[in-house]
Amino acid sequence: MSDSLFGAMYGTAATAAEVVQALLDVESALAAAQAEAGLIPVEAAAAIAACAQADRFDLDGLARRAVASATPIVPLVDDLRTLVPAEYAVHVHRDATSQDILDTALGLVAARSLDRIAEDLIEATATLATLARQHRETVHMGRTLLRDALPTTFGAVCDAWRGGVGEALALLRHVRRDRLAVQLGGPVGALSEPGVVAALAKRLDLAAPPAPWHTQRVRIAELAAALGITLGSLGKIAQDVLLLGQDAIGEVAEAGAGGSSSMPHKKNAALSVLVVAAAHRGPGLVATVLAGMPQELQRSAGRWQAEWPVVAELLALAAAAAHHTRTLLAGLRVDADRMRINAG
Repeated sequence: MSDSLFGAMYGTAATAAEVVQALLDVESALAAAQAEAGLIPVEAAAAIAACAQADRFDLDGLARRAVASATPIVPLVDDLRTLVPAEYAVHVHRDATSQDILDTALGLVAARSLDRIAEDLIEATATLATLARQHRETVHMGRTLLRDALPTTFGAVCDAWRGGVGEALALLRHVRRDRLAVQLGGPVGALSEPGVVAALAKRLDLAAPPAPWHTQRVRIAELAAALGITLGSLGKIAQDVLLLGQDAIGEVAEAGAGGSSSMPHKKNAALSVLVVAAAHRGPGLVATVLAGMPQELQRSAGRWQAEWPVVAELLALAAAAAHHTRTLLAGLRVDADRMRINAG
């Protein structure tokens, strides 16, 4: 079904224009790094940068032509070389492979998305800290195995939620800072240009790896796992809100809860439902990335190619879940009196 219908609920992966611009940003940064190292003329790098604008490319045509080579990089580089003045065309995509550009662009797209996700998680943790202070003495019935257990406080509940979000945020920050790295290994991963790699990493604000990692997918697996963990941590909060908001308990409620198409009296916890749904989708996507780690020899035939859409979906889901959770918590209604009554 169309992303335009469900995108606001579950997030939309980077658009074709955004992906193509990330690919072109990598090509442009590579040329600049090579010019800095004296490997290509400075004028060539400038010419490549001037042409590396997504609005100068036929995006639909790139998508159609990508099928023939199982990668959009082949037609993208062909078109970029056509746009660049003839005397500089030879310097486009110098020493790089399709995987070098795609892996680096994936890191670039992920970095930009993680920065936005972090903003929502920071706000969510701040709201939870406030709720924990406000309700440090609000008696709340603890429940284990879905049965009444012993009294605790709602402040403690909020502190536990905050701990989960905080750990997810720390993990995402680690991945963003240390694990999203440029990739430049050449045809079989034997290329050694540490100066170019360092300059490329600096220009793109990504990590500079000690060696090519094109068939060692630990970095991508860590990204996927961190996103899955984030979805799980946010799903925990949303699931608790759904349970505590049931009519028989009635201790919390979403502000502006959604309605029902057939039962006007119902007020559904729509944001919590969406976060739980996103969290439910995460593990299968993470498993797909993990299953692709045993990559054949110097380039995988299929497993590597499966990562892009899966990681893109994880990024979209985590971004949507983080935003929904931030909104949910900012408007969370807490019925302290009902909590005291339920605690007996």
